[in-house]
Amino acid sequence: MGKHEPAAFKEANAAAYLDLSVSRFRKLVSCGALPRPVRLADGVERWRTDDLRAILSGEAARPAEDFEL
Repeated sequence: MGKHEPAAFKEANAAAYLDLSVSRFRKLVSCGALPRPVRLADGVERWRTDDLRAILSGEAARPAEDFEL
């Protein structure tokens, strides 16, 4: 059976998926350049794989003028 991709990632795994450090990933999320996580329960947040994939493909990338780094 083939390896499957998870539907969502924890923060560290989402950062790694985008080849970013966790601190850089957090900064990009906080300024709005990357999507916010989905809250599954109190204290449980995940980033949807589809949202991250859309960023990588350029489908969901935001113009630089929409946020400040």
